[in-house]
Amino acid sequence: MAKLPKDVRLDYIVRNGLVNKPEEYIRGIFGNAKQFERRHGAWVIRLGAGGTGYAPNYRIEFAASPSQASPEELRAGFLEGQYVPTVEALTAANTLYGGSSHKVLQHGLGDERWSTATDDEASLLSVLQKLVEDRRRSTSPR
Repeated sequence: MAKLPKDVRLDYIVRNGLVNKPEEYIRGIFGNAKQFERRHGAWVIRLGAGGTGYAPNYRIEFAASPSQASPEELRAGFLEGQYVPTVEALTAANTLYGGSSHKVLQHGLGDERWSTATDDEASLLSVLQKLVEDRRRSTSPR
């Protein structure tokens, strides 16, 4: 398959069969996103668009980015360990999750292109709901 579209979203990779276990893939993303939400609030998912789509890596980002961090905020957030929303946004935007493992990856962030489109909780749950309904229809007696 050719490269993913620059505006790739979850429904595209599921609809085109680019994930072996789509329910498991989306549930893994959702679990990481809910952890993010408990600490930071509202989120969106951005998929890696640099590959062909087989369980693409992803980022979980703030739904609305805070303003840019000042030098004082950077010092407080990184050196003094204080909670600073602008520093947390910077950290979140630079955290990459592996699409197969759903674990934080330490490499690949700079090399991978990211989708221009995002998925929020509603769109993620909509894709998951459709998958569950399709599975139930295919396994129910006729």
